[in-house]
Amino acid sequence: MSDFYISLSGDLVVNGSGDLGLVQSVSEKDIQHVYMRLMTEPGDFFIYPQLGTQLSMLYGMPQNPQTGDFGKRLIRAALEREGVFKNRQITIEAVPVSADSIRFDVYLMGDLNEPTILSITQDLGA
Repeated sequence: MSDFYISLSGDLVVNGSGDLGLVQSVSEKDIQHVYMRLMTEPGDFFIYPQLGTQLSMLYGMPQNPQTGDFGKRLIRAALEREGVFKNRQITIEAVPVSADSIRFDVYLMGDLNEPTILSITQDLGA
């Protein structure tokens, strides 16, 4: 069964014929599943209370390797919590962007041993 295609801004996509768009590939589905978890907090969706990552916990923390490691653990826990990515290789890198923001790059290995690479930047408010 196909999933509805949701844009990165969270809107349903309408295709050229005016119908709701559907995800067309495993890679697109992976991207949606990862971003839904990275861009929400647990409790944001009433029917999926465990969905989400608590990246807001990083707000106020210093820009250092320990903060990056903590963020990576939060992301890994969110991606592994429900078993959606069971038996999939996931690599997460923390990249300092500025004194008060950090980018997390998530590499999710696909069926063809090709990684899907996704990034999200978190403001640290420092």
